[in-house]
Amino acid sequence: MLTPRQKQVLDFVTSYTKKRGFAPSIKEMGQRMGLAISTIHQHLMALQNKGYLQRQKNQKRGIEISSSEKLVKIPLWGTIAAGEPIHVFEEQRETIAVPKSKIPSSSEVYALRVVGNSMIDENINDGDVVLVRQQETAENGQKVVALIDNHEATLKKFYKEHGYIRLQPANKNMEPLIFRNGRDVAIQGIVLDVIREETPISIIFPEIKTETKQYKKLPLNEILCGDSIEEMRKIPDNSIDMTFADPPFNLNKKYGNYKDKRVAEDYIKWCEQWLTEMVRITKPTGSILVHNIPKWLIYYANHLNKIAIFKHWIAWDSMSTPLGKTLLPAHYGILFYTKTPKGFKFHELRSPHKKCRTCGEMIKDYGGKKSQIHPHGTLLSDVWADIHRIRHNTRRDAHPCQLPEPLLERLVLMTTDENDVILDPFIGAGTTALAAKRLGRNYIGIDIDPKYKKIVADKLKKVNYRSSNGYKYNNDAPETASKYLRNLTISENEGIYPIDNPKLTYGTKQNSKPINPSLF
Repeated sequence: MLTPRQKQVLDFVTSYTKKRGFAPSIKEMGQRMGLAISTIHQHLMALQNKGYLQRQKNQKRGIEISSSEKLVKIPLWGTIAAGEPIHVFEEQRETIAVPKSKIPSSSEVYALRVVGNSMIDENINDGDVVLVRQQETAENGQKVVALIDNHEATLKKFYKEHGYIRLQPANKNMEPLIFRNGRDVAIQGIVLDVIREETPISIIFPEIKTETKQYKKLPLNEILCGDSIEEMRKIPDNSIDMTFADPPFNLNKKYGNYKDKRVAEDYIKWCEQWLTEMVRITKPTGSILVHNIPKWLIYYANHLNKIAIFKHWIAWDSMSTPLGKTLLPAHYGILFYTKTPKGFKFHELRSPHKKCRTCGEMIKDYGGKKSQIHPHGTLLSDVWADIHRIRHNTRRDAHPCQLPEPLLERLVLMTTDENDVILDPFIGAGTTALAAKRLGRNYIGIDIDPKYKKIVADKLKKVNYRSSNGYKYNNDAPETASKYLRNLTISENEGIYPIDNPKLTYGTKQNSKPINPSLF
């Protein structure tokens, strides 16, 4: 039985072979599908083991299709607990392709993804997908999907004995669930088969609704007003150079049109949907960047690890208020993922040395070897402590979470080239669009609240290509610009330096000489 990604690989090989008369190479498959060579090898090996194709050793195009068994789609209804019961599986959002021979005639069959390890002795593991025949009765010993108290679902072995029902886990370290009242348990279906979670990349992607029409031409340099997931579904595959998201933190902040207080499980499911769309629309040479607090980033990473390739967790050091009785939360995180292990865009950037405001000398001694280090600064690490949050209301817009422009400028310079396309599905106060415009990139912003669309549009009128550094708030007087809203990143390839960059010197104050950057 095929996972969706294996089905995608098989379909590609079949179509390519039929069209050209010979099979594609591994390299061609990786480039066309946006997957790593090692991942393609894993899927081909799985297809070979399952009998769908044959591979000839030491031949570049030695792939032969050996099976043409018809595949059918069945609904994937969500998750089912193989452990403690969880809330009943949600509405259908996805489908999965399976061989037609696996589906009994005249039966309604659906699929559920397993969460937990209570059925490991039956070789049903966390992350697997089970095929379930819908029925309301079961025989002793059968593996069932059971609904408890009409609101919680679990996967267990069913036994009816001596006036009670026993739901037995297949794990010697776990106790059975006993129900004296049979009405407390309702059988929802019988497990027919299991799809193994064989590779981290084998994710079941949500289907794009057939009524969603994709753009023939991207809406470049526009702020779209609408639901982020629905709007991203209009974007074609592999069409954006960088996607950046700073989503609501689910901390009950006042956003207007968006309710920022959901049940954690609902919030995570929602996040997985827009994360999947971000990966889908990003080019193989592009980058996926997500900003949030560590609490949620660990869930994001768990999902992204299945559909993309982890590169970095960037810690943005930011001062916070001590809470007491816990560690002081002092950083935000930025997840950095790509779609391919190599070949993605990445540019070396520098963070300026700290310098004396009066004489321009570097403050740090560097062991008496100032003259031997690069004059413009050190290469970036994955801890950023030189960009500060916007704290004062006089320098903020009417938005609960506003990022400083230098943060986005750094990410834009690091992962894109001029004229590339950057998409932000939660544009908010518009920082991503402003940074993109100033640095000569195209942008697409999305926000559900028309109020923010107007705020961003007004600010974009005041920002021009590399002629503005930082914002001016409330009025156009220069003194209202924050000293923290300067470009703090040095991009030597693009000739971008901080607005206040005193000449670096070495030696004594009386006999100082300028450092020549061309020497480095």
